[in-house]
Amino acid sequence: MVLEARGLDVTPLMIERLRAAGDEAGTRILERILDDEIRHVRFGSKHFFALSARRGESPEALWKALVKRHFRGTVKPPFNDSARLSAGLSRSFYAAIAL
Repeated sequence: MVLEARGLDVTPLMIERLRAAGDEAGTRILERILDDEIRHVRFGSKHFFALSARRGESPEALWKALVKRHFRGTVKPPFNDSARLSAGLSRSFYAAIAL
């Protein structure tokens, strides 16, 4: 969910740049990709929440522990909070572990 969610953060700026350059076809493609990414992250977060519940663990605590243990790199802003929230990830999931 870390890398998929990052797509939610960077795609809006790419859309703005393409729109400013007059590339409406590219803009539409990236808007579709953004919508798809929201669904991908929502699917992952839904299943992650279910897994956390089966394990009897807090989804946020488990996610933070797994990111710390397995993710190489940094979770860095800026974040597209509204898209992440639409996908099921509240700011409390990632703000505390961000740069």
